Amino acid sequence: MTTEHPSALEAEEEQQFCYGHPKTPTRLRCTRCDRPICGRCAIPASVGQHCPECVAEARKQTRKVRSTLRATAPAVGVIIGLNIAVFIVQQLVPQTTFRFASVPGEIATGEWWRLITPMFLHAPNFLFHILMNMYVLYIYGPNVEQAYGTVRFVAMYLICGFTGAAASYNLSECGAYGVGASGAIFGIAGVLLMFLYKRRTSTFVADAYKGILLFVGLNLVIGFVFAGIDNWAHIGGLLGGVALGAGMDDPHGKVPPGRQFAVAAAVVIFAIGAVAYRTATFSCGPVPLFG
Repeated sequence: MTTEHPSALEAEEEQQFCYGHPKTPTRLRCTRCDRPICGRCAIPASVGQHCPECVAEARKQTRKVRSTLRATAPAVGVIIGLNIAVFIVQQLVPQTTFRFASVPGEIATGEWWRLITPMFLHAPNFLFHILMNMYVLYIYGPNVEQAYGTVRFVAMYLICGFTGAAASYNLSECGAYGVGASGAIFGIAGVLLMFLYKRRTSTFVADAYKGILLFVGLNLVIGFVFAGIDNWAHIGGLLGGVALGAGMDDPHGKVPPGRQFAVAAAVVIFAIGAVAYRTATFSCGPVPLFG
């Protein structure tokens, strides 16, 4: 009678096989349902790869008369449309920008809405600003909305925008002037980073993770090299997104709603605490910015 070495048995137990081709060993997984798939079954997606069943199900649920964005990521489409509409209003009514932009000196006097409204504003005379932000949201936003659902995506977007504004308020001079959705968008990138990091055993997912990490790193470097960019808002939004992604997702099972709410509430409370601290210890020194 022959026996196998324990390590060989463990390796055999850990070996996974494609659900569609049971005899084909694989290290790939569908980034939507997490089931093992081989190279023949893997269908490339914007992030990672999907199995044939997930692709078929997505096609079934998508009405042909609707755009892909509207069908699979309605909140992303609405947010992009809202930003464009506000940008047009900024051109027609210039006072809009100055009334709702993030200005620490004004926030300290009680204009708290300036911690929320800047994420829907952009530099009025700089078309590239809104085009770049909306393009990045269009690329990464649908992945997060499909992974977490529309309601949680909207909550994440707003929370990250707020944490970005709170960081900017804390670390910018009192005369700093900030507008831009980039804090919220960096937050969405942070959520996606954590989602992919937890599933990085797949080669496709690992590559996508590295790509987003490179994007974030390069943009942070650019923010510190060039003047006029509110990098604190970027960092605050990113950290908020990383915290949300770390606490609200588990690749091995669904996270209980109570825990998800607690994580989101903790991030918001921390940002509110930072705002309260800055207000209590406020000091001045003007440095114009936009983010």
